[in-house]
Amino acid sequence: MLGFGKKKKEDEEKKGTKTAPTPPSPGKKAGKQGKTPAEEGDTAKNDPTPKKKKTITKKKVIILLLVLGVIGACLLVYTTYFTKKGSETTIYKKIDLTHVKLPEEIMKFTFKHFPDLYFSLVNFNAQITLFDTEITRIKTIAQKYPEQKKITDTEKKVLEKGKNTLVKQFSKLEKPIKETYVLFQVNETRGLARIKEQQKELTGMAQTALKTAQEQTKKIKSHTPQVPKGIIQGTLYKLKKKFL
Repeated sequence: MLGFGKKKKEDEEKKGTKTAPTPPSPGKKAGKQGKTPAEEGDTAKNDPTPKKKKTITKKKVIILLLVLGVIGACLLVYTTYFTKKGSETTIYKKIDLTHVKLPEEIMKFTFKHFPDLYFSLVNFNAQITLFDTEITRIKTIAQKYPEQKKITDTEKKVLEKGKNTLVKQFSKLEKPIKETYVLFQVNETRGLARIKEQQKELTGMAQTALKTAQEQTKKIKSHTPQVPKGIIQGTLYKLKKKFL
């Protein structure tokens, strides 16, 4: 009886000495529930993962190139078309100026470096044509009505005087134009200086002479012919209409 009780007691003691489950430490529990701010700071410092750097993607480069391409195309179109359109008068086109005795190369030179003087020469040619046309018309009347010769002769002399005066004044322009052209061919720098020096004077002389002639030819505009056929004749007629 006693031995049995003792043995029973020993068995109970052995059972009591079994290792009790170890409660979780505060650190481990915190690890499961969440890290403390200090631990999070340490983790961030020790984190070996590098931060992503902002890089220019291939898509952005393509978009940038497209934008630059559009800007360049716009500038090209503006330069090629709009500026060219605005300066169409700089394109020289040969027209037949019967009453202008200057060679073609000098006319082209005048067009480029004395544009106002060039169009004065075109106007001069048109004015002389008007004088000739009206003089011819009056001569026809004189032949038809010879008894009225005094009337026709008086008007014809007035027109001839106006024509001769205009021719004389424009003939004074031929020499300085030729001299400037030759000087430009020999020494471009000096030629440009001469152009700048004489441009205003020569143009002024031409326009003054034309103004006087136009006062006489105003009344004969109604007798001008219809628009002639052909490119050259048509262009000349339009120039006459524009500057008369």
